[in-house]
Order: sequence, then structure tokens, then C-alpha cells
Amino acid sequence: MFQFQPIEAGLRRLNYHLERIMPILTPSGVILGLLLGSLVAWMKPSVTYLFALITFIGGLGISSGDFFKVIRRPKTILIFILGANFIMPMLSWTVANLLFPHQEAIITGLILLMAIPTAVTGYIWSSIYKGSGALSLTLILISTILAPLTTPYTVRLLARTSVQINTTGMMISLLLMVVLPSMAGILINNLTKGRVNDHVAPCLRPFSKIGLFFIIVINTSQVADRLLENASWLYLPIALASALLAVSGYPISHYLGKIAGLSVEESKSITFATAMRNISAALVLAIAYFPPESALPVIFGIVFQQSTCAIMAQVLYGRKTIH
Repeated sequence: MFQFQPIEAGLRRLNYHLERIMPILTPSGVILGLLLGSLVAWMKPSVTYLFALITFIGGLGISSGDFFKVIRRPKTILIFILGANFIMPMLSWTVANLLFPHQEAIITGLILLMAIPTAVTGYIWSSIYKGSGALSLTLILISTILAPLTTPYTVRLLARTSVQINTTGMMISLLLMVVLPSMAGILINNLTKGRVNDHVAPCLRPFSKIGLFFIIVINTSQVADRLLENASWLYLPIALASALLAVSGYPISHYLGKIAGLSVEESKSITFATAMRNISAALVLAIAYFPPESALPVIFGIVFQQSTCAIMAQVLYGRKTIH
């Protein structure tokens, strides 16, 4: 007779080990993406499905009651909007103008980094460090829904330029990557009265980490050739500025949550949601609507985002609580 218990035990062990090596796994994905470049760049369409898998697995652990509980507490959402849509864009504007006072293209690229919505992958990091899953998914939904308004107006105001957003395309991506898979996971949770988390959801968790690894490899591969072929020492200050913005989002949002008196779980979710951004979308916008130099901060943002997240998560929260 087929025995499921050994498979479940093996998948739980795999998840345990993947969570332990996340600080190594994510930078490895960046390096592998740079090395493979065009060899894996053709896999870009699979990123949408990998994102959908991650949010579906996350949705399995959330009931509709959890989701509406977040909506009924707007304080956490307002704190996130303050950090993500006001403080971080103003910080990027300040850093950009201090370091590159007469380079409008670079300034625009750095502002664009903090004008785009939060990253879906922030949910994985929040779940690893036991943040609020319902809050993380809700913030992703809200941030992406607001993006057609917040992104172009933030760039236009701070960079003194304008950008057109493919609203239809963004909303379709939102539906496919976040809304539909999240709703499916929440529905299954409700139908099973939470029993899906007894055995099924824990077995799926390692696949969300594996999916994240492939997302990092594929997204990095999109910019590998351009980054490596044109590499020069002139890139160094741009890279440092992108790294500074990537790092600074974590302590700023973390202590913003503490000042607001949020719970530890809520604070963790807001920290990852505020600091991590949908940089793949930023790269598309930078290439399509701005001078080529505007894409450089975004490219370095892709290179640094997951690595700095792994480092800052351990700095702020210590060793992960493995489950």
C-alpha cells in the first residue's frame, strides 16, 4: 500500500533545510542568473506561474476570517503606505540628488526603485520569519492595485518626468500572480476548515522556496548580458546607491512598526513589504520609457534585493524559527 508519511516527512525536512540556507540560496540565485544569462532568459514567462504557486501556497494557510480581520484594522495598512509610498521614495530622492546632482537619468532610475509596488517574494520572507501571512498578502494586493496611480505620480513629482503605466497589463499580472491563486488557497482553507494545514500545506512549503530561487535566477538572467558587457568602475557609485536603498528600507520600516505599536508579526510583514519591491516591473518601465542609464539602478536593484533581504532579516530578527 502507498505510504504518504515518509514523503511528508521528507518534504518537511527539505523545507527545514531550505529555510536554513536561505541566506546562501538567494545570493546563489543571483550569481547563477548572471552566469547563465541568455541560456535561461527564455524561461521568463514561467515567472508568472512561479509567483502564482508561491501565493497559492501562502493562501492555503489563511482563512477568509484572517483576511477580513486585516481589512478591519486599517492602522497597519496606513503604516505600510506611509513607509512604502512616502518615506522610501523621499529617501531615494534625497540619496539620488546628493550623489548624482546633475544626472537626471540616474536620479529617475533610483526614484523608480522606490516608486513601484511591493514584491510578491516579500511574502515568502515574511512567512519564513513568521510574520502575518494574511497581512502580507493584503499589502501585496493593495500596493499593486494602487500602483497605476502611485508609481507614475511619484516619478513625475520627484524626478520631474512622466511615465505611462500599462494599467491593463499590470492588473492582469496582479490577477494571475496574486488575486486568483490567493483566493483559491483561501477557499480551500475554508472548505477544509483549516485541515489543509495539517499535512498538505507543510508539504508544499519547500516548493515555494524552490520557486523563489528560480524566480531570482530567471529575473537576474534578463539583465546579465547588459550588466556584464558594459561593466566599468563608473557603475560602482550607482551600485552602492542601489545597495544603500535596498538595505535602508529594513530598519526604517522595522522601527516604524515599533513606533506605531504594531505586533511583532505585523511589524515583520510590513518590514518585508516596504523594503522589497517589484523590481522586474521597474526594469520593464525603465527600458520602455526612460533613457538607457535609468535602467542601471534598477539592474543593480535586482542583483542586490534578495541578498540584502537575507542579510537584513538575520540582522533584525536573528536566526529563523524553522517549522
